[in-house]
Amino acid sequence: MEMVLLDWTRMGKAFCLAGAMLQDEAYRIVRPLLTKNRHAPVRNVGWPAYLFEGRVRWEIFGSIGPEPADPQSPHSEDIWVQALRPRNQFASAEHRRAILQATAPKAEESLFGAPLLTTRFAAYLPPGTGRRSLATLMVPGDEISFSFSRREGAPEPDIRVMLPVPPMGERLLIVKDHHLLLRSEQIAGGDPARQIAALNTAVMQMGERVAVRLGLSRAFQGDPQRAAMCWLMADGFFSLNDPQP
Repeated sequence: MEMVLLDWTRMGKAFCLAGAMLQDEAYRIVRPLLTKNRHAPVRNVGWPAYLFEGRVRWEIFGSIGPEPADPQSPHSEDIWVQALRPRNQFASAEHRRAILQATAPKAEESLFGAPLLTTRFAAYLPPGTGRRSLATLMVPGDEISFSFSRREGAPEPDIRVMLPVPPMGERLLIVKDHHLLLRSEQIAGGDPARQIAALNTAVMQMGERVAVRLGLSRAFQGDPQRAAMCWLMADGFFSLNDPQP
């Protein structure tokens, strides 16, 4: 089975991946997980960075030994694979636009199959709710704004983005888009203010409408006094007219 690599997000020193498969003339979004980790207590191991050195989004991969995974709502996209094998081919621009448009919920649908709950700025779903954990939102480019903050003890600043998420209005989301972050880090040279300027410039150059890939995190238990939740994150930013890695 072939998969077009769509979401490539940072997960500590590893990556979380998601891709699009064409089945029966419809796109199915999957999160491939390594079969060797199937007995881990939680599905948060991720893919080692060295396996994808030199690879980019929109590249086509063959999934080796795919098996269905028990769904853990809202993460219904999980599948087990033994490996992902690059085909050294890329999805066409037409195919890329079709994937982004097909993964945008209809106007009457909720993004993830259940209403998101909110804090002052963020949004989340409780584990066990919702029908999917990944979706595309079309956002006017001039309504997207990046910022950064520093947490005590954290080696790097947190990069966040403010954007409108219907029907809740503006939300402040953590940014996990590896390719966009990497390009902005190379420009900034370690200066967070320059990195934010580079991010804002990059998105403005994507055109009037930007396809924003949204995802829900795994429900990691950090604070024993608080219930673990699936938090809304910004996984990817694409020009709808010219969706590049």
